[in-house]
Amino acid sequence: MNILFVCTANISRSFLAEHLLRHILRSYELYNISVSSAGINASPDADPDPKMVDHLLRKGIRSEEHKARQITKEDVDWAHRILVMEKMHADILEEIWPEARAKVDFLGRFASGGLVDDDIIDPFGKSPYHYRVAEAQISLGIEALAKELMGPSILI
Repeated sequence: MNILFVCTANISRSFLAEHLLRHILRSYELYNISVSSAGINASPDADPDPKMVDHLLRKGIRSEEHKARQITKEDVDWAHRILVMEKMHADILEEIWPEARAKVDFLGRFASGGLVDDDIIDPFGKSPYHYRVAEAQISLGIEALAKELMGPSILI
């Protein structure tokens, strides 16, 4: 299975989601799930947000060399599931690639326990509070997604 996380610039939210899910999958030695990320409006080769890199390091996760990527048709074709951070991302994807509609889901839905297709706030350039909220939303969403991918008996 191929999972693609999408946000605006591919330096904060989708970057964090990609690395958190990869870490969980590696810890359970699940190598049949590939994970990537891209942005709707990315500046190619931009470095990740240092605050998100620090968050990963505090969790003991070293992020591989990451450079922002603009989403492409190849990404959409590659992905079995596309998890977006905001409704705007879903709308743009579905407008450009209508065939993506069946693959698109909201990471915020996982964070809310499946109750709401909630947006994950964009913390970039905002206060530490915004970063804590986004980090918590993404972490909760990734934990719930991982449980779904691996089955309910997995404890994360």
